[in-house]
Amino acid sequence: GSSQLRVQGRGIAAELDSPFAPILSFGNSNARTARQLLDDILTFNGVGIGWNFDTTDFTDWLVPAGVFSHTGTYISALNAVAGSIGAYVQPHNTDRQLNVLLRYPTPAWDWSTAIPDLVLPSAVTSTEGIEWLDKPEYNRVFVHGQEGGRVGRYTRQGTAGDSLAPAVVDPLITHVDAARQRGRAIISDTGRIANVTLRLPVLAETGIIKPGRLVEYTDGPVSRIGMSRSVAVDVSLPTIYQTIQVETHVD
Repeated sequence: GSSQLRVQGRGIAAELDSPFAPILSFGNSNARTARQLLDDILTFNGVGIGWNFDTTDFTDWLVPAGVFSHTGTYISALNAVAGSIGAYVQPHNTDRQLNVLLRYPTPAWDWSTAIPDLVLPSAVTSTEGIEWLDKPEYNRVFVHGQEGGRVGRYTRQGTAGDSLAPAVVDPLITHVDAARQRGRAIISDTGRIANVTLRLPVLAETGIIKPGRLVEYTDGPVSRIGMSRSVAVDVSLPTIYQTIQVETHVD
């Protein structure tokens, strides 16, 4: 006596990747900033394809002529630029807008003293699970560009820099600002990490908590701060719940 209708879909950003987008060759015949490279990618024969960047939270840098070379879809080219500094591309929920977010806009070891974007009320938040990751406690890394690139050394402040992470090579590391951002991402992703799964209603105060938000939550008798990394929404009217995964670093 009952019937169900299941609907699935993808965000409109799917049109920037296969099978909806063509395979193209991207490059820079002239010196361009990283932000300009991102804008150039979202064009075809010099005409915009209808997408643009809303905001970007990284420090821009100059890429000399001929350094950037990529073959793929629009989104793979965007990810190549963003990934060079340890960042990722996040689409708008409904509009043809994109944003580039650093995975670690603040070093992970400074999260405990940072001001969170959101404070989750303990009364409506439950912990669904914890995944523990133990990674080497690196405190220094060398980041190399290629032709026309730079060599950067990133060391965690307050340490001796005596535990060296594997070196990273990326052609877009052409400025100290690029090397610093990539080095921060590498050294932040070290040590003991707890990926905590939290479930809570979609509140008017929080909305859907997208990846890239620094959130404070209660873990037993203590409060912790971590970075949201994923979200899943469960609609069972009249209630709407969200399950987020929060990356937390444990000393």
